[in-house]
Parts: sequence; C-alpha cells; structure tokens
Amino acid sequence: MAEPNPALHLKALRRKAQRVLWWERAWEPLRWPLLLVAFYVLACLARIPQSLPDWLHTLLEAGVLGTALWLTITGLRRVPPVSIPLADRRIEHDSKLAYQPLLSLTDRPAFAGNGEQGAIWSRHVERVTASLGTLRVGLPHPETSLHERLALIAVPLAIVVAAVLGGTHTPSRLHAGLLPGVDDDSIPLPTLQAWIDRPSYAPGAPIFLSATGHTTLDVPQGAILNATITGAHGKPVLHGIASPEQNRLDAESWNSHGTLQQSGTISIVVRGRTLGSWRVKVEPDLPPTVTWDGKPGPQKDDWRTGLPWHVHQTYGVASLEAEINLPGLTRGRILHVPIPLDGQPKDAKGIATPDLSSDPFAGMEVEGRLHARSVSGRESRSDIVKFQIAARKFTDPLARALVALRRRLMLGQQRASQAAAELNLLTQTTDERAILAALGLEIASLQKDAPDGSADRVPGELWALALYLDDLRRDGPDIADAAAEVRAAQQGVQQQLDHMRDLGDKGHTLPEQEELQRRTQALKDALNRRMQLLFSRAAQSGIVMPQSGTSSADPFSDEMRRLQSEANQGHGDEALRRLQQMEDMAERMRQARPEDLKALAEQMKTQAEARAQRAALHDLVHRETTLLDHTQSRLSAAQKAAAPPDDGSRPDVSQMSTADLLRQLGMQPPPGMEQPTDAKPPAPVDPAMVAAQSEARRADHALQRALQRVNDILSHRVKDLTGKPATAFDKAKTDMQTAREALADRKDAEAQTAEQKVLADLSEAGKQMRQNQKSGGSGKGGQGGGSLSFIPSGGAGGSGQPQHGAKGQQGDDGDQPQAGDEDGDDDDQKDQDPLGRKLGEGDKGKDSDAHIPDKSARDRARDIERELRRRASDRTRPQSELDYLERLLKSF
Repeated sequence: MAEPNPALHLKALRRKAQRVLWWERAWEPLRWPLLLVAFYVLACLARIPQSLPDWLHTLLEAGVLGTALWLTITGLRRVPPVSIPLADRRIEHDSKLAYQPLLSLTDRPAFAGNGEQGAIWSRHVERVTASLGTLRVGLPHPETSLHERLALIAVPLAIVVAAVLGGTHTPSRLHAGLLPGVDDDSIPLPTLQAWIDRPSYAPGAPIFLSATGHTTLDVPQGAILNATITGAHGKPVLHGIASPEQNRLDAESWNSHGTLQQSGTISIVVRGRTLGSWRVKVEPDLPPTVTWDGKPGPQKDDWRTGLPWHVHQTYGVASLEAEINLPGLTRGRILHVPIPLDGQPKDAKGIATPDLSSDPFAGMEVEGRLHARSVSGRESRSDIVKFQIAARKFTDPLARALVALRRRLMLGQQRASQAAAELNLLTQTTDERAILAALGLEIASLQKDAPDGSADRVPGELWALALYLDDLRRDGPDIADAAAEVRAAQQGVQQQLDHMRDLGDKGHTLPEQEELQRRTQALKDALNRRMQLLFSRAAQSGIVMPQSGTSSADPFSDEMRRLQSEANQGHGDEALRRLQQMEDMAERMRQARPEDLKALAEQMKTQAEARAQRAALHDLVHRETTLLDHTQSRLSAAQKAAAPPDDGSRPDVSQMSTADLLRQLGMQPPPGMEQPTDAKPPAPVDPAMVAAQSEARRADHALQRALQRVNDILSHRVKDLTGKPATAFDKAKTDMQTAREALADRKDAEAQTAEQKVLADLSEAGKQMRQNQKSGGSGKGGQGGGSLSFIPSGGAGGSGQPQHGAKGQQGDDGDQPQAGDEDGDDDDQKDQDPLGRKLGEGDKGKDSDAHIPDKSARDRARDIERELRRRASDRTRPQSELDYLERLLKSF
C-alpha cells in the first residue's frame, strides 16, 4: 500500500481545523435559535400548539420558527472566517506539538537568490513535515458558561422525558405540532359509516365497509361509495376516486360520495389521519355479446320467420331486436323486429318466430343483424347475415296482385297515382260488390285531393283485403267474414297492449284494464263464432269435428284470462307473446278433412301407448320399492337379533363428532367437516336369522328377475315409440343383475344398495322417456309428424300452442297426470323414489311421507340441538365449522 503524501494530509487537516474553529465561533449566535426551537418541540409534545385554533397555531409556529431562522441567518453572517495560521495552531494544540513546528512550513528563506538555496529550503520543509508524526484535530468545544452547560443538559433531558411520557403518540404529536390542521392520535377518530351502493343495472344489497379492509372488494363499474363522517373537525378528503363530492351536514358531520370507475385503493382522510382504506377491483361494464345462433329463415310449413339468437352480458340484457334491411334499396328502409326476452337474462339463447309476412320484405333476400342493449345502457350489434323472410302463400290471383302492388307502394317503387291506376284495372277482375267497394275506397285514398293521412292507411287495408280474398276463395263468405272479424279483434287487443305498455305504471289503471277486458271479450266472441261456423260446415259435410281438449265451456277462456292477467300485472312482453300464440291458433283453425281425422287417430294411438308406458314404469318402480322394503326389513331383523341387549342408554352426543350429529338429524355434513378417521364397521347379522329368511329371499330373487325382464321390454317399447333410447334402462338392468346376485349370495346389505341404485336409474329413465315423448321422435307411432292444429286445445296445456285430442283428454299427450310423472328435478326429492316416498320407509311400503316422531326421537333431536349450540359458542373450533353451525342454527 502506498504511503500517504504528508503535504496533502496536512492540507486536509487544515480544512478540518478551519471547520471546527468555525463551529466553535458559530455556537454563540446559534444557541438562542436552538433554544427557541427546543422550547417549541417541548410545546408540541405537550400538545400546546395543536390545541389552539388552526389560524393561531399557524401564527405561533410561523413566529417561533421565523424568529429562529432570522436569528440564525444574522448570527452566522457575523462569524469571521478562520485563517490558516489559526488552523495550524489548533492542529498543534490537538496534536500536542511543542514549539509550533508548523510555523517553519510557512516561513521563507531570507536570501533565495539561487536555486541551490531554494532546494535546500524545500528539503528542510520536507524533513519537518515528515518529522511531525501523527496529526489530528478534535471535535468542536466552544467556550460555555456554567448556565449554558446546565441548559445543554436540561433542555435535551426535558425533550427525552416528554417523548417517553408521550409513548406511541410522540411521532403523531410532533407531526401535528409542525403541520397545522392535522390532529394527533390523542384525539378520538371521527365516526365513519361507509358503504358501496351497487349501480341500478346490477341490483343487490349494499356492501358495508369496515374501517380497514384486508380483502379486495369486487364491485361493478359505476358503483357509488358513500361515507358519512361525524365528529370531524375538518373537511374529509376522499382519495382514489375521480371528482368526489362533499356535502356538509352540520358543523362536525360530512357526507362524501364518488363513483368507482377503476380499480385501486380508496381512502378517507380527515385532518391528516386515515379513517378507512379499502382495495377495490372494479368489474368493467362491457357491451353485451350478441350473435346469431344459427341461420335465420322461414319456418317449415309456416309463414313465420325464425330468428335464432344468443346474448350474453354480465349484468343482464334489457332489450333485443333484429334490424333488417333490403340491400340496394335507395330509401334505406330498416325493419326493427323486437325479440321478447324472459326478464333481463345474463346469458340466454332462443329462436324468435315473428310473423313478418305482412312486411314488404316478405319473400325477399334481406340482410339482418341483432341489436342488443344491456340494462346499463351499453349497446352492441352482431354480424350481418343474409337470409330470406317467410311469406304467406295466397291462392287467390287478385289477392296475390294486391300484395305485389302493396309491396311496390311501401318500398317506394311505385307512386300513389300509378297504384291508383293499377287498382282501377284490378276492379275489372271481380264482380263482388264488397270487393269493388273496398277497391274503390283505396283508389279514392290514393288520389291527390284525398284527406291527409288517407294514403298511409292503404297498405294495411290492402293486406286485410288480400287475406279476406284468400279466405273467401277457400272457405266461403261466412267463414271469411268471421276470420276478418277475428283479425280486427286481434288488432284491437294488440293496440291496447301497446298503449298500456307505453303508459308504464299509468297503464294499469282500472279504465285501461276494463278496456282491455272489453277487447279480449270481443276477440273471444269472434273466435267462438268462427269455431262454431267450422263445426256447422263440417256437420253439413258429414264430418264429425273432434272436441276441444279442455274442460272449459270454450277453448279460449283460459288463454284470454291469462293474457289479461299478464297485461294488468305489467308483463307486456308476456301478454304480447300469448297474443301471438292466439293469432297462430286462429290462423290454423279450419274444417277437418278425412286425412286430418286419420292423422288424429294415429296420434291418439301414440298418446295411448305413451300413457301405457308411463303406467308400466309406475308399476315397475312400485314393485322395486317393495323389494327394497323387504330387503331392509330382513337386514334390520338380522342386525337386531345379533345386537347385544339394549340397556336403554343412548350414545353420548358430547362424544360424537359434529358430522355424526348432523347425520343423526338426517342432514349431510358439508365438505371439509371432520370425518371419522376409521370407517365404522357394518353391524353384525345373526347367521341363524339369515338362514331362516331364505324362503323370502328366494321369492324376492324371482320377482327381481321378472322385473328385469319387464325393464327390457319397456326399454324396447320406449325406443320403438320415440326413436330415441332411454339409456337409464340399461343402467337399471345392470343394477338389477347385481341385486339378483346379492340376493342369491344372502348379502342383503349389498342387495339393498343395488336396489336403491335401481330406483334411481328408473327415476332417470322416466325423465328421459318423458323428454323423448315431448320432443317428438321418428319411430313408430310418429310423434314427430307435427301438430294437427285445425282446432285449438285452449288453455289446458297452458302453452298456447294449438293442439287437438279426444274429448276428456288434457295436456300435450291428452291424458291426465299419472302417478310417477313428476320430473323429480328438485333437490328435495333426492332421497325419494319415483313414487315420492322416502326410500325404504316402513316395512309395508306405504306411499306416504307423513311421519310423526315419538317422544324419544324428539328428545334426542333436542339434545343434539343443544350440543350443536354449545359447539357453536366454542371459539376454539375451526372457523369453517363455526360459520356453518351459525348458519345452520339460524333456522331453529
């Protein structure tokens, strides 16, 4: 390591000595400012400045610190600089050097005429510097009097004592004393009540906030944070929210609120202290996703257009419509077709079947897209697809000509004068006075001197006239008049429903409801008159029309009542959907033909076969349940015979696990609750009793084999009827075979498990069978041939879809509900067989759930409840178990 240069080392020591001497000289002007600042710190620790009003606190602090600063600046300006000789004397003093050797370093030779003398003197300086040894400079030690030394000890000691007495509040007291408008921790915090209101498009309960949140809160975009602060001596500040609003309630109360638009940390600060801090994650409100769920186009054998759709939005879709336009149309007409939704779904799909046959686009290749609007007002549109709109097929030539003329007129392809001239020519094709009169009125409405608005009614009147002409050609004047009356009544109901929906809450007044009732009654009367005409015409032709499949006096009362109820309750979309179904019903009403009656006979045969299959399944389930009861009775008797004598004592509930207590109550413990570490061995059985039961077991074995054969036959018949297999029958067959083998081996416990699986399989098979029959199959019997809708079934089915059937029949299949027809989808039926009984309840297989517990069972349930309440109050148990017990005991 290289030796340090003595000359450079001495130079550095001189600078240090100058600084030390300067600080010693500066002590005199700095002692009073330091004392003033120390006294102010003591005052802050004693909470004197912060107890003053903020303006007085500010003046006091500014006066004290300003005075100290002024004294410091003026005093330091008077401190003289330190010269190098004084620095050398300080170095000699602190290094304890005698005879002031550093003076020789600053001397100069008296005669330095030639270079040899200068070199000799430089050599002398180097020797002196090297001989100095270790040089040092001590710390500053200004000259102080006795009073000053006492003050230097007393003032810091007082500050330390005050800081110790302040404890954990010391930092906050210093902070509050130095910053006016800030409180220290000695002052109680203001009371905070904070919550988050969900936006209107995502309804739900408010989220109440504690003072500090350790978890991240998931909130929808647009949620509003509300905070009420009471006992505050200053204005609260809301951080983390753009443009918060503050409202002063009284002298010490405030209300703050702001909209949450982005994720982050939100805090409320009052006078420098944080009242609450929370982390929030804002879920963005995205536009809905809307797509076509298939190819739009005409429905098969129908004049309705199918519009398959699929929408998704996190918080729900408020409205959906199809926007349809004709490519290349100069006027740019857009057809808006509302698609009804079931409420405000978050994820839904379906197919709308609006009647667009009256639109001028009917029968043409168009472009369409879906337009969805979420409950929050966000909008989006689907991709554009090309499809054809369904059109009615008119058999009357004049009707077809009127429809074509109407289309050109509505699309702007023909002027009113040209349409009037064409109508004038069409009057020469008919001799019917009523038709000629109607055409004359249309021609007059298209003239230039016609009243304002007359031309706007022409398209609608031309459409009604075309429908009347087609009915007239097919059914004659009486039925055509009745059909026109029905359509007029339907239009009246439609207008009233639209009017009530536009009025909103005001549309549910008594006068509006009475008007709707009057119009629906007129529609029902018109439908009944048309149906009576059809029956009369059929009787004259020697054809017996089948009666309606409803028990009502007429098939329309129930539908009308439902329509009116939905409209009065504000369910406008449901009412319009039901009216659309009734329009289909009215349009399909016609006189039965011999081929219709033949198809009706085939369908009735199919329905009878479906009823027979359900009855067979019902009987199969009943007999399988009887087998299960027999097995459980034998198993219980064998276990009871092998069990030790009962001394009357019951198991101690305090020694049982919580999961076992819940099982004693017939409840399934939640996942994660403690389970027994060792599996409980099965109860022993008495071999002698098992041997004595052999005869009953052989009888059950034979019955199980017969039931297995019935199951196979029923499976084949279901597949032949619907063309679709019910796979659950195959699982039932396998489980029946397992039950037979267990019975043959005298294993009643295994047989019991297998028979329970058989009942579950048969229940699932019943669901599959009913689903296949409802959806229609392609097998023998042909349920998939479509509905025969020449006469309505009314409200029996409640679906509004036209049906037919023999008198006394009801529902989709024309039969009364059978036992065992329930779907069994409810969770409450998981422990029930398809007959609705508890599995294996009773030794006689009684079809009843009614069970009155005896006094012993009630006492035991009461003991278990008390033990559960004791465990819920034991805070040493796992938190998950305590939460579950708290929720469970709320129901007691």
